[in-house]
Amino acid sequence: MPVFNLEHRTSNFELFLSYLVTRYALRVTILAADAMTEPLTTSDTFYHGKVIIKQLKRGYRFAVDSPILADFLPVSRSPALEIGCGAGVISLLALQQEKFPAVTGIEIQETLYRLAVDNAAANGLQGRFQIIHGDFNRIHSGIQNVQTIFCNPPFFKTGQGRVSPDPTIRLARFEIALTLADLLSGCAAILASRGNLCLIFPFSRQKELLAAAAAHGLYPARIRPVRPFADSPPDRFLVQLGKSRKPCRRDKVLVIFKSKGVYTPELEKILAGE
Repeated sequence: MPVFNLEHRTSNFELFLSYLVTRYALRVTILAADAMTEPLTTSDTFYHGKVIIKQLKRGYRFAVDSPILADFLPVSRSPALEIGCGAGVISLLALQQEKFPAVTGIEIQETLYRLAVDNAAANGLQGRFQIIHGDFNRIHSGIQNVQTIFCNPPFFKTGQGRVSPDPTIRLARFEIALTLADLLSGCAAILASRGNLCLIFPFSRQKELLAAAAAHGLYPARIRPVRPFADSPPDRFLVQLGKSRKPCRRDKVLVIFKSKGVYTPELEKILAGE
């Protein structure tokens, strides 16, 4: 099977797109999707109106995890890869902050894929944010040497909690199309030797994630717990994984709310892109 290096964007990336179209008959677009019956959507803005995001009015909608993860991402001179990019919010925020020269997003859900394409064009970033409609489990073997991978993966195992009847929510929140083990295995295979994998995940599954990551040769370089309130326990955490064992940096806890419905000054700055 051909292997393409995403670190070299001009030639190899174009070959990689052509390979995906031929091998998997996936539809890859850089400009706009074909006309279709538009689902009901709403528009939200970030960074003082610099980033506009259209998302489903009913179905899967991004939460505060998206700007938090975008803020957490390290700066790199190489293109990045987002797995499960949804409507594209994390990638578009990262590009607005100039964290990467370009991002490739992979999205399995047709509706969210089309929204990502629309959002890339609406923000004038269709040349830097390219979206693949496909299944990461099927296509990652054609990729290698990625410097930065990021993902807001499904938080819940199948059979854990109430499964939503809405397919966009079900696939985004539950390990149906992508399990934690599959995510870590695929990322370990395509990550560069000095690359970074950045995730946000439930704090209750921290030990599970770190143990599974270590089993695939990935180790924590940076961890940041996230709390809803200053006096509440963490409910999720941000983690940066790499292939080398080194002391893990423990960043201060990020607190979301200073009171009910009121964000902390730090979170306000993150939402403003400051």
